[in-house]
Amino acid sequence: MMTSLLRNTLRLAAVLFFIALGGCQTTPTAPAGPALAYSESIDIGGRFTTQYEQNGKPQSISGNFEWSQTPQQTVVTLLSPLGQTVATITANAQGATLVQADRPPKSAADVDALVAETLGWPLPVSNLRNWMQGQVTDNKGHHISATAQLTDTINTADDWRLQYLSWQDNAAGGPSIPKRIDIERDTSYAGRVQMRLVISNWQPH
Repeated sequence: MMTSLLRNTLRLAAVLFFIALGGCQTTPTAPAGPALAYSESIDIGGRFTTQYEQNGKPQSISGNFEWSQTPQQTVVTLLSPLGQTVATITANAQGATLVQADRPPKSAADVDALVAETLGWPLPVSNLRNWMQGQVTDNKGHHISATAQLTDTINTADDWRLQYLSWQDNAAGGPSIPKRIDIERDTSYAGRVQMRLVISNWQPH
């Protein structure tokens, strides 16, 4: 009987040991990898698709974009699939201007408000200066330097949901650069806005 009791005690001790050992283990995670260095002056180009609502009806617009930024200003050109200019947006410390073909230019102090009012859907120009280079501040105030290992959706302070879905090699060497970025936001005037950016040109200068 003592032998049986001792055997059971040893078995219990072994079980408890392995349970404790398992509790000490952590789930392996992918290496963070080097973050992309931020460029104050850069030209970026690619394709965009935006889905939104207008008067309760689904709308979609797609085409190409050209993005040029320096420390002093940002210039965004939206082009149709055939290469026609849809809108040119310029933002600097003095304010913002939006120009469309055959229409007088519009100006405002806030570039994001100007775009939303004129185009009928939001384009977060002020944030995209950082987002397209993998630099994001989430809704808790934490700064995130995104890498190819980051697959989670990031909720930003101004209610955008941001996800880096694919990355590509950096022609200049160094860390990978974003290839596809999906962003979305629920709005009162354009419903759920879903935007996809696919980057094909990346030229720091």
